[in-house]
Amino acid sequence: MGGFNHLNAVSGFSTRFGASHPEQLQRAAERGMTALALTDRDAVTGAVRFAQAALEHGIRPIFGINLAVAPLAPAPVQRLRTPVRGSAHVYEPPHRVVLLAQSRTGWARLCRLTSAAHAHSDGPPLLTWDDQHQQRGRG
Repeated sequence: MGGFNHLNAVSGFSTRFGASHPEQLQRAAERGMTALALTDRDAVTGAVRFAQAALEHGIRPIFGINLAVAPLAPAPVQRLRTPVRGSAHVYEPPHRVVLLAQSRTGWARLCRLTSAAHAHSDGPPLLTWDDQHQQRGRG
């Protein structure tokens, strides 16, 4: 698997979507990966542990995030299917984007975008187009 690096890996910090924790990066190193991008859903809470574990295993850490993005036009309302007995409906935003930081400035922008997505959302974090445009003007 030499020459291949995952650019959309999730950890146990992605509730319901990831199981492994950043400390378990030895498998990536064993498979010859020299870099790995952690792109947890809606949060960057595992970034410090990921950076420490990556450096420990000789892997270049790439920081990112997987965020839900508001649609440009209102989506048609769809009726939720009836859940299996004992379950509940889980709303999944239809549009998601993976953002990767290339520098410290990029990392700062990812953190601001993540905060913005959490700040004005009553439900799951949702990044608006206005949030994205505001970040373009910042350094």
